[in-house]
Amino acid sequence: MPGILIERGGYLREILRLLGAASWDCRWLITELECYQAWGWEGCEKWAREPLLLTNRELLRDLEIRDMQFVWGIFCAIPARYSEQEILSYPLPSFQDEAGNWAYVEEKLLPQHPLAFLEVLSEDSTSITAVAREAALLKPLEKLECWTEDAEAQNRRFREVTDIAGKLVEERGYGAMGAHLRRNLYGEIWHSLYHHRPDRPVRREDVEALYLDYWKGER
Repeated sequence: MPGILIERGGYLREILRLLGAASWDCRWLITELECYQAWGWEGCEKWAREPLLLTNRELLRDLEIRDMQFVWGIFCAIPARYSEQEILSYPLPSFQDEAGNWAYVEEKLLPQHPLAFLEVLSEDSTSITAVAREAALLKPLEKLECWTEDAEAQNRRFREVTDIAGKLVEERGYGAMGAHLRRNLYGEIWHSLYHHRPDRPVRREDVEALYLDYWKGER
């Protein structure tokens, strides 16, 4: 399980404590950053910038001072032996790929940055996904007292949902769906049928029944 989904509202301090990050000899490349409560102490000004490249000590020190809420952000842990020039010579990790698609929905997850051994991404203050090259690194996160889920398994199931719903849209269109539902159809189906239900199999008949309710304007 090189990816784990954590519903934690964008707070990283406990996650990095559990991972044992204090013992790592690394630097942190931080991209796509948006955060709250990032003021009121010496050196906090840097959190108004992005991308950021911090030492491990700098990041952990600031999180101990203030457990900031990260609305958005991709945190790449990169061994300290790599220079700033080497780290920045690669494309910056992003939530979207070149085609504008979400970058972390693959069935096989790996850190985007080729030098990173771990990436932690905060998504819209609702969830955090940790992706590692070695699955054992993520094992301590199972101790968190919040919802966690195998991110790769969820991605496989979500892709099943989108494949089924996409074919239904090709066949029948959107019917009476409003603009918001048309934009968010896959997510609405997912949350109605499968969110927090990892053991529920994805079945075409279930997806189709809900799609038809939406298509008729009954929901």
